[in-house]
Amino acid sequence: MTFNINWDKKGVYVKFRGVVSAQDLIDANNYVISNGSFEKIVYQIFDFLHIDDFKITSYDIDIIATMDKGQTNFKEKMKVAIITQDDYVKEISTEYEKSMENSGWKTKIFDNYDLAKEWSIVK
Repeated sequence: MTFNINWDKKGVYVKFRGVVSAQDLIDANNYVISNGSFEKIVYQIFDFLHIDDFKITSYDIDIIATMDKGQTNFKEKMKVAIITQDDYVKEISTEYEKSMENSGWKTKIFDNYDLAKEWSIVK
């Protein structure tokens, strides 16, 4: 497993490390969505600051966005913060952001945890 997941009352923080594959991201996403706490949270933070490689393609991120769009019927509002300083991760994350437009889920890319957390908890 290349990720750790920490929950609090209002959200979830997923920190990735090492080489991140599409399956790793799908596994983390499935774990978050299937957890009983998911219905109570208002934000998700995905941290890619400490990864060695990001092996996610545009096709992969479309699959993940489709999975998340399917959740919008159940969970209408959610903030998804993505933390990265890597240009390729930013590019793929921007594709996810575009896919989620008009879904009720807001996505934003940050270069550090503090800014991501601050944005996530503000209504």
